[in-house]
Amino acid sequence: MKSCVDDLAVFGGAPLFTSPKPIGQLDAPDVADYLAVLKEAYDARHLTNDGPILRKLEQRLCHLHGTRHCIALANAGLGLTMLMQIFARDRRGEVIMPAFSYRGLPHFCQWAGQTPRFCDVDARTHFLDVRAVEAAVGSATTSILAVCNFNDPGDIEGVCAVGLRHGVPVFLDSVYAAGATHGGRMLGSFAHAEVFSLHATKLLNGFEGGYITTDDDDLDQLLRWQRNFALPGLRPPGPGTESVLGLNAKLNELHAALGLLSVGRLDNIIARNRTRFEAYRNALAKIPGLSLIPYAENESVNYQMAVLEVQADWPLTRDQTVSLLRAEGASISAYYSPPLHRSEHCPADVETPSLPVAEDLARKFAQLPVGELVTLEDVGSICRLLFFIADHGAVVAERLARRVQA
Repeated sequence: MKSCVDDLAVFGGAPLFTSPKPIGQLDAPDVADYLAVLKEAYDARHLTNDGPILRKLEQRLCHLHGTRHCIALANAGLGLTMLMQIFARDRRGEVIMPAFSYRGLPHFCQWAGQTPRFCDVDARTHFLDVRAVEAAVGSATTSILAVCNFNDPGDIEGVCAVGLRHGVPVFLDSVYAAGATHGGRMLGSFAHAEVFSLHATKLLNGFEGGYITTDDDDLDQLLRWQRNFALPGLRPPGPGTESVLGLNAKLNELHAALGLLSVGRLDNIIARNRTRFEAYRNALAKIPGLSLIPYAENESVNYQMAVLEVQADWPLTRDQTVSLLRAEGASISAYYSPPLHRSEHCPADVETPSLPVAEDLARKFAQLPVGELVTLEDVGSICRLLFFIADHGAVVAERLARRVQA
């Protein structure tokens, strides 16, 4: 550990970690178990195009989320893009989305031929603010994309009620809320559809991939047709198909096999996440100026993320804290900063007024290392480092300021 300020890596000392400590889940089963599952597809030479393992994965995910349908995809971003395109029904318009969220959302929106309409969020849950959504809905609105964050799914019913009043489809990006409940019910069957990820850094690991859950039979048919090029001979019956653009969004059997194993490991993954989170929370409770974003009470949560709130009485800024920890080998970043409407991800022709809650939140938070490559010993080392910074904060802040001036 550090005995003086010169020992900090940002000032030339040896870093705390010789290998980076990431912020992703990165869970993986034993390779022998993985190959045993994959063998079914390999022996049948059915490696993609709705293979037997993918069908089992979709069934398991339907059971997990309590939905009638699950459509597995090459990644979650394609799922969001597909839904925006389907809900637009051949119109070019606006998709309402939170400004305090994932940087990919406005890109997916533009791929779908739509324009993002950024809205402010609730200060506690970081979910779309219902009043802001009501004010933003108009004749140009083609859909509403609400993001269920890791800490609290938010007022899903309130936003869905706005969509229902105006006849606008509502769908959820639930990527960081997998395994969580809302009102005691597992996420997956709310709104018109929900999107989840199978990326290696997420709760469920399929190397890469994603899926959409829905109880809408017609939407299920459309999505399955769309992910396989929207081939004319396989067009589902009924209206709503004329404007659907096809693409290759299929998930292959190699990814589905790992995802299937990951679903079976979910309870143990969450239990290990909780142990790490509680270790952070207990240690940080003794450090003035720092705390963790709390999870929703009286709900099942996945404990996948530990997000640090840097408060006014902490001696460093949030960005200084991030830079200092990164130098020590903690591969962390500021959390949802800057907000989308003030970032390079905002389309040049989109003008958004000040969104005060999103802008305030974007100055406060940083992600801490979590997941299967982070041990409890690592958590202890990070917290001891933060204790050290608290004790030497004035000196560290002064030296960092001098470096900027130089």
